[in-house]
Amino acid sequence: MKAGDFFRNGGRYLDRMDTFFDKALGRNGKENRFLTDIGIVEVAGFTVTTRNAAKKYVTSPFQDFHEMKGNSGKENSAKMLFDLVCRQGLRGRNNIEFTCNFPGGKGVSRRVTSVDLYLELDDFAKTAEFGGQIKGGKKINMGNQYEDDLTQALIDYCSGQKPKKYSDHVNTIVSALVEKYGSAPTKAIGEGGKNQKRPLKKTGSNIIISAGGATTNNIGSTLTDITLEIDGKPVYISVKFGSTLSFFNCGIKGGGKDSLALFPEAKLKNGEIPDDGQKYLEMFGIDHEKFLAVFENYGKTSGTTVEDHIERTTLSTQGKQALQNLIKSGVGYGYWMCHYTGSALKFYEIDRDYMNRAATLVGNTVEINYGGAGGKGKRIDMLFETQSYEFKFNVRNKQGGIYPTHTNGDYYKK
Repeated sequence: MKAGDFFRNGGRYLDRMDTFFDKALGRNGKENRFLTDIGIVEVAGFTVTTRNAAKKYVTSPFQDFHEMKGNSGKENSAKMLFDLVCRQGLRGRNNIEFTCNFPGGKGVSRRVTSVDLYLELDDFAKTAEFGGQIKGGKKINMGNQYEDDLTQALIDYCSGQKPKKYSDHVNTIVSALVEKYGSAPTKAIGEGGKNQKRPLKKTGSNIIISAGGATTNNIGSTLTDITLEIDGKPVYISVKFGSTLSFFNCGIKGGGKDSLALFPEAKLKNGEIPDDGQKYLEMFGIDHEKFLAVFENYGKTSGTTVEDHIERTTLSTQGKQALQNLIKSGVGYGYWMCHYTGSALKFYEIDRDYMNRAATLVGNTVEINYGGAGGKGKRIDMLFETQSYEFKFNVRNKQGGIYPTHTNGDYYKK
């Protein structure tokens, strides 16, 4: 889940925060059971890290759900903290870290249930009660719904009919395209269902995000969610919804088709990092020993997995160029961005100049959070800025184990 699942358009979104607290407190017919990347867990409490008025990060005291039961004051204070971090967004070091445990039950030893697990919000699955997957049905969320509705609205427009929804968005899009190309679109095709893969790939000494396996930055035809036709030529539109946008999500342990084996589990357990994995870490200035220690020590200590878990690294000239090449491959060019935050629409062209600005780093440093912002997770976060975006990349496990399976990144447009 993301912050935008709880806070949107300047206020709490639907009743999802109340639902979360009802589950954690085991009331109103709900159980303290949450589906996460590591399976079903119970949530014991959480801490929140946010940026204050002096632009310094501060971490709240632990918010204990057991202590909130029957104490409305403590519950309201905890909700205010939850609300604050979702309002600010999980950018930079902003974070909410949950302390969890595996549920007890018949045949489950206390040794298993007594181990504290430290999870972040994006470790929690977006289940039906939070607007996500409905068992046995189609995944329904606001982003998918907006894309479907906008596609139909553009199809209606191109058919000479008045769109039933988002006619103002259609007007904005068409006006911008007419100004650019001198003609309006005459055909619209929904392409989002293709969900074209973008695995990591080596090209020379660089590791980049491919376009369906191809090593090109001209990625419109791969990224497109809606393809319009203007004067017989395709115009590609990428549709994004919400304040936090996903940049990429790639497998890294190898074994799959077109999957680059950066961090095979067996090698990491032996203290080995393949050459390609080392190149990826060096792109961000990540210390190899600390990287391994995060996963080796996960769940074995009550404190952080490594000492000095927050570091700011200075990139080498080669590392900085490699990172900028990675960003270029992710942003690419040859399409239009349609970004609806839920309250405002931004529609703009992503051309070569935009890609270059978006990939130009501000300075030459990256903040590394070993174990995440709280230092206790099975992840490494990498925070940095370019001229256009604030980025938050990570390397983490998303499949129920400990050692990393994916690298992915979110971004906020400045």
